[in-house]
Amino acid sequence: MFRRSTRSRTEKFGGELDAVKAHTAAGRWQDAVLASIRAERIATRLQQAEPTNPENVWVLGSTCYDQALLWDRLGKGRQAVSAARRALWAYHWLDPSKGDPDRVRDGLADDGPEVRDDAPSAPAELMAHAADARARLARLLAKYQRERRPGDASNIDRYRGRSVAGEVDLLGHDAVGVHEVLVETSHYEQEDLDRVKKQYEAALQYLY
Repeated sequence: MFRRSTRSRTEKFGGELDAVKAHTAAGRWQDAVLASIRAERIATRLQQAEPTNPENVWVLGSTCYDQALLWDRLGKGRQAVSAARRALWAYHWLDPSKGDPDRVRDGLADDGPEVRDDAPSAPAELMAHAADARARLARLLAKYQRERRPGDASNIDRYRGRSVAGEVDLLGHDAVGVHEVLVETSHYEQEDLDRVKKQYEAALQYLY
């Protein structure tokens, strides 16, 4: 019964993800974000059913990561930041370095959690995706800083209790620092580092 329920949810999730892609390709951002919300609800149920399953955490993180950009296109700042935070929570859980550039080399020696075939499972990929999520959150936090309300704080200890500028700076520092080490020690290239730097630079422009 449990497996049948999980299979059904997975199929429904795939259908909603297809809808997100179709609406996004057509520029129907409102429809895309509504489909993404439905996909996230399904992904959340899957993750809650098996909270330690890395595959489910990955699916939830990737769904929220993409959803944050959809909210941004609609100009909905608080929703964009909230989705980006949920994405980082998931990716941070999978990240061997936990965002600390000094831990990347040790993280590369780790086998990393196992995830499905179409999701990255190597430690380098897990750290890179988490770094990308940090860079996206930094940009969105800075862009929509005036919409921040009491209680809009990080749920990750490394970033908790900071001002907007302080959190943005540490997120950006971590994202760039992790990618710098990955470029030195893995298959990641300068263009990957440049992409993250560009987001961090955009965040700083919004701040200052």
